[in-house]
Amino acid sequence: MARPRRTNYKTQEAELLQKLQQTLVKILGIFLALFILMKFFGPKVGSIFLIFSKYRNDKGIGDIVPPPVPQFNQPPEATNKDKVTLEGVTEPGATVQLFVNVPEKAKTTSDSDGKFTFTDIELNKGNNIIFAKATDPTGNESENSKTLTIVYDNDKPRITITAPKNGETVKNLNRRVMVSGKLNEEAEVKINGKLAIVNSDNTFELLLGVEEGSVKIKVEATDKAGNAATEEITITYVKDS
Repeated sequence: MARPRRTNYKTQEAELLQKLQQTLVKILGIFLALFILMKFFGPKVGSIFLIFSKYRNDKGIGDIVPPPVPQFNQPPEATNKDKVTLEGVTEPGATVQLFVNVPEKAKTTSDSDGKFTFTDIELNKGNNIIFAKATDPTGNESENSKTLTIVYDNDKPRITITAPKNGETVKNLNRRVMVSGKLNEEAEVKINGKLAIVNSDNTFELLLGVEEGSVKIKVEATDKAGNAATEEITITYVKDS
């Protein structure tokens, strides 16, 4: 009868240990090769992967994101001044250009919070078309901002009181006088301090409470640009019997 074959455990352990050592040597060799590659060749080959490249911050490879479109903070629709100050926000440290009626009017740099200010920008009489554009330090440009239209108007509104007529005597029972008139432009109207109704055709009216005797009627109009005008008439109110 044949004897069972004895397994040489020591020999197997030695073989496994030798294979393990060989594997460790290979791993160390790979890490060493990678270290040498990155240290000596990284600046040349790293640009392919955008890693370890000395060119990674150059325009076109690094920052390629444009700054946010400049946003203006509550710009006026109209003004009676020939200069205006505009404020807004975009990317911090960006160069902001301001364009008024097509040509560039001014340039500034936004602060650390992205805020920018244009002071005493000259306006043309009438409509002024305004927009801004931002450029970051790497040369990326934003889209143009929303276009603003600011009206420079320093002319006072013209008031025409159509009723009652100056010097007229008004008789009724209800101690009310209908005051009406028209303007040459859109404006807010107050009659003896009370807000009147202004229609789309710039006519206005107000049923004004009065006392018997001489009555002064003062009409004040203020347009969007802040220009104000005043017209006054005097009538006589008599309570009809």
